[in-house]
Amino acid sequence: MKRFIFVSLLLIISGCTTTLPNNQSYGLEMVSIGEKGETRHIKYNRTTGEAWWASDTAWTKITDQETLPESNYLIRIISTGASWRALRIDTKSGKTWKNSKGKWVPFKE
Repeated sequence: MKRFIFVSLLLIISGCTTTLPNNQSYGLEMVSIGEKGETRHIKYNRTTGEAWWASDTAWTKITDQETLPESNYLIRIISTGASWRALRIDTKSGKTWKNSKGKWVPFKE
């Protein structure tokens, strides 16, 4: 029940952040994982889609298999217990990717 409430609150908070004006170049997402207060973070460029993740204070680039066009990108992450998942969407074209082992893997259209 606690997990359900936490996930519900996380989704509500995530929805609220998307109502802010999108005039900043970079976005930042954070999620709590496990039961020891660990967090994972993603920083991303909203125009280029480039993204980096961190478990401490060092950013590691999430690599792309292709060169992305300038567009409007949005990233969301969620805890899956002791791990986490991240999705990226090009909000103009609808193309989506998931983060898998430090690489963006495109969904088949």
